[in-house]
Amino acid sequence: MLDLTTLSFSSVVSRAAYCAVFLVLALRQREKSYLWHWLGAILASLLGAIMLTREPTNLTLPMLESMLIFTLYMISLVLSWSGLRRFYGLHFHTYAIVATIILIVTPALACLLGPWFNVSKTAISSIYFLCATAASIMVVAEILIARREDLWSQIVVAVAFSIYAMGFAFSAGMLILTDLQISTETARVTIIFDQVNSVLVYVGYVAMSGERANLQLRHQADTDALTGLFNRRGIQHALAKLDLKHPESTVCVLLGDLDHFKKINDTLGHEGGDAVLKIFAKRLKNLMRRDDIAVRWGGEEFLIVLTHTTIDEAGAFAERLRRHIESEPFVIASQAINVTISIGVAEIERPQETFDKAIGRADDALYQAKHNGRNRVCR
Repeated sequence: MLDLTTLSFSSVVSRAAYCAVFLVLALRQREKSYLWHWLGAILASLLGAIMLTREPTNLTLPMLESMLIFTLYMISLVLSWSGLRRFYGLHFHTYAIVATIILIVTPALACLLGPWFNVSKTAISSIYFLCATAASIMVVAEILIARREDLWSQIVVAVAFSIYAMGFAFSAGMLILTDLQISTETARVTIIFDQVNSVLVYVGYVAMSGERANLQLRHQADTDALTGLFNRRGIQHALAKLDLKHPESTVCVLLGDLDHFKKINDTLGHEGGDAVLKIFAKRLKNLMRRDDIAVRWGGEEFLIVLTHTTIDEAGAFAERLRRHIESEPFVIASQAINVTISIGVAEIERPQETFDKAIGRADDALYQAKHNGRNRVCR
């Protein structure tokens, strides 16, 4: 069985190693403020662990040392929460800031004022555990309720802090409701529990950063840089998520082409033409539903995939888009430009027709729209 001295030393060494890793990450990515918050969280817990290592066998620390240790660990939990807020790009509300300050200060005040009011060390420890429980729950809530990204690694962090919350709550309950006293055995269990959980948390932080970077690279590879729509590569990944093989799933494709775009380029230059494409993409996205897919198919040509949509509904959408583009001029460099679009519409015929064949029929309909005078919808 490992003694307290060895466990405490191991806790300090592991936290120091994580500090070194996060310091390198933070210095290499200075603009990512969440890394500095998480580095601060690890550093605060490291300082707390060092203070405990000074006298690992002394289970009744002086009040001043207890106050510093409680404060450092509470700061660590709060910085973990604030780092997640930064990671998700969220701001700090006044009430949340006040709540975190209260959580940090309460155990310290209990240590300072406890002797004046004859509050036992057991009661003071219970106050710390309750505050730590609340801080851990804040972290879990940030991930599971306020999360903005679908990252699997964040679930690991949520699980770790859920275990922390349950452990803190259990400790507080045992101290309040029973005659349990802090002993060498309970201290050993607590350190082992913290060692395992801290690995999940800190490795989880690194994994979250890496997973997000990987998803961002994939998104960049699948997205047209100018318009923010899918490119031809991205449409394949988007279609893979759709249930195109289900016989009852109705899917329509629209192929649109901005009319006389070469003339726009000749008049405004390529920068003006790019501005027209960006404005069109923005207007298109405003009309689309969440599950619809828009693709810059090439040049001034755009592909739209409408899920759970009949051919009549797709035709109505195409006409709505055509009118929306025609009705309001595009303002480029203080110059109003009238833009129109021709659109071909086709429904994927179930179950034998492939997506490519449906695009071919939409392309034929687009050719017909252009042949008939442009600025119209054909199917």
